Amino acid sequence: MFPDKGGVRYARGMRALDRLLERWRDRRATRALERDARRRLAEIFADPSRLRGTSLRPEHRSRVMMVRHDVEAGRVARIFFTIIRHPRPYAFSKQIHEVLELWRLDVADGRLERVEGANLSRLRGSDGEPSTHGGGI
Repeated sequence: MFPDKGGVRYARGMRALDRLLERWRDRRATRALERDARRRLAEIFADPSRLRGTSLRPEHRSRVMMVRHDVEAGRVARIFFTIIRHPRPYAFSKQIHEVLELWRLDVADGRLERVEGANLSRLRGSDGEPSTHGGGI
């Protein structure tokens, strides 16, 4: 009549409710960690001194996309994000590349590290030549 779960007697349907509440708590905790990761990432770009020593600038914040975050001991430990940049070989060059970069932010020490990069222009077979139709990227 009553299913038994570790010595606790449940009325019919209560296990389903218990599982539903557990999933809801897990999702809530996951969303809280994701909000924390996004907040920490925004803080890095809000302070130019924390970007010193990298090729990133505060105005790049609008191009950042968080890929994932690692959790250790219930706290955000590392944040991985990508950015598409358009570097030029020198300031007045008409050559424009499109580069996708993967970055890692170690939350504990605030260290940013470029993990990987791919030149999308070259992967498409272009060497960054300006468009023949006018306007750049």
